[in-house]
Amino acid sequence: MKGLGNILIEGRVEDAQKYFENAVGSWPVAEPGNPVGIGVGTNLQGVLDHFVNEDPSGNNKYLMWMIKTYINEESTAPFEITSVVKRFHKNLDRLTPAFIMNMDVNFGPDSRIITSPKNIDSYNDLDTLERVMDEMDAVQTKKEKEKEAKKGVDKLYEDDRWLLVKPNTYEGSCYYGSATKWCTASKDYPKHFEDYSKKGLLFYIIDKTKDVGDFFKIALFKKWNGDEEWYDRADNRLEGSTVKAIESLLPLELTNAIEEEYVGGVPDKDESTLTLEQFKSNLNTYILNLPRPITISTETGKWELEVNSTGNWEWAGQDPRVELIATPFYEGNEDMSVYFRTDDDDLGQPALEYRDYYGLQELSTEYLGPGPDYQFNYLSTDPNTFRPYQIEKAFISQIYIPLVRRALKNEELKDYTGLDYTTWDSQSYVSSYTFKYPPKQGGMTQLFTDYLKDNPRSTPNQFYEDVLGRPRPRAHNNMFFAAIKDSGIVKMERQGRQFVYSLGPNYDAWTQGKLLRRGRAYGQPG
Repeated sequence: MKGLGNILIEGRVEDAQKYFENAVGSWPVAEPGNPVGIGVGTNLQGVLDHFVNEDPSGNNKYLMWMIKTYINEESTAPFEITSVVKRFHKNLDRLTPAFIMNMDVNFGPDSRIITSPKNIDSYNDLDTLERVMDEMDAVQTKKEKEKEAKKGVDKLYEDDRWLLVKPNTYEGSCYYGSATKWCTASKDYPKHFEDYSKKGLLFYIIDKTKDVGDFFKIALFKKWNGDEEWYDRADNRLEGSTVKAIESLLPLELTNAIEEEYVGGVPDKDESTLTLEQFKSNLNTYILNLPRPITISTETGKWELEVNSTGNWEWAGQDPRVELIATPFYEGNEDMSVYFRTDDDDLGQPALEYRDYYGLQELSTEYLGPGPDYQFNYLSTDPNTFRPYQIEKAFISQIYIPLVRRALKNEELKDYTGLDYTTWDSQSYVSSYTFKYPPKQGGMTQLFTDYLKDNPRSTPNQFYEDVLGRPRPRAHNNMFFAAIKDSGIVKMERQGRQFVYSLGPNYDAWTQGKLLRRGRAYGQPG
């Protein structure tokens, strides 16, 4: 039986989703012309998930307020809202009627902010809430700020001139990084500090005399792989002779303190990281435990992945003469070979042969890769960072499959197999529509496409009236209309103040059975 707390949380999430969907008129992707002006194609489910995950109350107490604020305030990003709400939650204990009345802001004697300052619904908009939070920060005494900041740093060295600190908290980083442009000391976005802290150690070197001009504050970032990055207070990267000149000014005891702290802080490699062979083993385990094989759709048809007994990753398609082998990190190697060959011709030679290599640095994206240089390290063993096999799934879908797909789009392969499909992508990761041909008789796909043959440039509302014999309920079947538009079976155009549909550029390919959805629903690889 679920506890009362869980029931309350689930109820709040459900209510917030209903409110969100009713306000926008579509779900889970914002459609053109929605009544609240949300950007076309916005992942509404993703926005809701962000607010649910980032709500600092622990029970989604602020969720509905954040949803309403996002809807009412165009161009306000979700993280901007959650950032202010987190400040509000952190300062709840200090939010008293007396504090509000002493603020240099006139809310009016009848304002709910004065009578109920701890209730977030008392604040009509984000600007008002942020003004109150800014006022709270302003009235906090210098002594209080110093006390809070000192708790968040390790003071490693200090003499009459030099101060060396290692910030351990965002607050400590902001305090000792004041008067700089370091992103790790940005008061608007703590994530930068958090990201750096995962990849190495930060040190702030401060010249209390300011005899070195603009270099009186220096940030040193020592990565876990041993690389160093030096920055002046304007956040300019320092190199070569400049770094050496600064190092020559520093006391030996200070530089020794940096090295001692770094050596003592380097994670045990055996415990903190996987080898490539271990990661490859995790990939195999993930694939073998999937409920169904991974498939991808390309211009040369559908392909299915199998991991054979020798550990090779083999892709089989509709033409039995062709097999592709693409095994990442085979036997722990730092690369991947993508290879296919066709059956031999009359002379005993392969009619077509293809091979490509990708090194370790190419087996990455901007955010995902091996080692601490990436936001998400796929060799990390941190159980708190990723859900089980989530990182393996991300590697396959974001890195591995795009490289395999590149090989399978080979023009010579198209010519050899005679296979030439049209592919499409859904804007919604939760949509399960694939639009196989022929469609189910009497289903929406068959009825809608047949209607558009004789009635081009029609609206869904007209289709409901003419074919289904009833008015279309608000936002009814929005996901279907969005998906069939994404497929190219139909196209959508603006006509005055409404959007009309006609048969689209991929209609013929669909009726020939040559239209395939590239991605899989619900974030599955493929």
